Amino acid sequence: MKFNILIDTGFWIALFDPRGNPHQEMEVERIAEVIKDENFVIPFPTLYEFVNSRLSRRGSKIQFENILKSPNVQLLSDDEYKEEALENFFLNSKHSNLDISLVDEILKLIIIDPNVNIDYIVSFDDGLVNAAMALGIRNI
Repeated sequence: MKFNILIDTGFWIALFDPRGNPHQEMEVERIAEVIKDENFVIPFPTLYEFVNSRLSRRGSKIQFENILKSPNVQLLSDDEYKEEALENFFLNSKHSNLDISLVDEILKLIIIDPNVNIDYIVSFDDGLVNAAMALGIRNI
């Protein structure tokens, strides 16, 4: 049985644009090996973040396109979550000095959605990982 793995933006950035951090490169290679045969759940907001900020080289674009076309990839729309996530973003921003991410708010709603089966998460964001772990979803 394959596991459903929610993949956050940071993984794609570290995989395609590592910026010379050897420790992070090794960690991303380890994660990529662990998840290669699993099902990827990729929410569209993470694609917007990654594609608009870091995906620039032609070869990387082709490689990423091939990943997205893989039969084990589910691209997940944020239509169902974006309004509530925006409300949560502003509410949390009023009550916290921490950096709040609208994309993370969407991912948190996806994680708690009983209609979306998430077994694991791949994220380098401690707040998102903690929210997932509180629901029994482990970080790889």
